[in-house]
Amino acid sequence: MKKWIYTIIAVIGMALGTAGCKKAPINSDVEGFWILERFTVAETDETVECERLYYSITRMVTEVAEKDGSKGYGAYIGRTEYRNDETQLVLKDFKIRQSTGDSGQDAPVENLKHFGINNQQETVFDIVKCDGKEMILESDYARLELKKF
Repeated sequence: MKKWIYTIIAVIGMALGTAGCKKAPINSDVEGFWILERFTVAETDETVECERLYYSITRMVTEVAEKDGSKGYGAYIGRTEYRNDETQLVLKDFKIRQSTGDSGQDAPVENLKHFGINNQQETVFDIVKCDGKEMILESDYARLELKKF
């Protein structure tokens, strides 16, 4: 009987202990791991089909990365922000990814363009569609189509 009581107390203690430390997503439909399938450049209407380009979006940080590195696009980390009652996603201040953080060096805009981002300082995306499985983001530069994975 004591064994069951200790087990129940331990489970309740773990649940309460981890619940207080975990930061809940601001928008759970947007935040998560996404694969960039394609993006269309607004100015030229050119659609770029993407391979192995990923977005990891959290409440405060976004990472964009080419996972196999074969094209040399790299990995970059920036800040995440929402605007206009969470109808806009703002990605800004991208830096070159290094180990568990960033290198302090600004991400090259030419490499960010492969992820549908044309500005290192700030890109404002309208959230056109987001149902937790598919997401369409649109900025003044491009319209991005992503799928959750």
